Amino acid sequence: MPSLKPFLFVSAALFSVTTLAADKVQADFVPDAAVQRAATAYAAQAVATARDQFGIKLDGTDASMAQLDTVLARAHTSYTAKSPRPSEEQVMAVARMYGSYLGEVYRLKQGGAWGMATRDGQTLPAMRTRSGSNFWPWTQAAQRISKGAGNDVAGYYNALVNK
Repeated sequence: MPSLKPFLFVSAALFSVTTLAADKVQADFVPDAAVQRAATAYAAQAVATARDQFGIKLDGTDASMAQLDTVLARAHTSYTAKSPRPSEEQVMAVARMYGSYLGEVYRLKQGGAWGMATRDGQTLPAMRTRSGSNFWPWTQAAQRISKGAGNDVAGYYNALVNK
């Protein structure tokens, strides 16, 4: 597994940023092989964790986004039931993993690239679509965990695919 230390600094920033897919081509994206390697490793970890902890199969298909949302719904239930709530870093540890799965399925099925892009004045790991739009899979997963069903990943993924 590649060194993940470079990605820890973005955890709090990613968690606090709202999620929306970009509507226009954005020039600030820089492809990053280290982000790609980390996302690939995190996505493999998501598949194993969903299988081992939840008995849910994430098979890399578009349809698996519904199963991914089920896993994140359980994470949200756990998040809201705990007192005190898990820290932003704890949420981001889970969000990086499952957000990477979201991004990797998109990349492998639709095309795209992992890299770094600026959003709200912060440079964060992101995905660039073939059409030139940026989106932030880790942030979407974090929002699903912390804010609930209004941030479902299945709907998010379908909106990205149907753009």
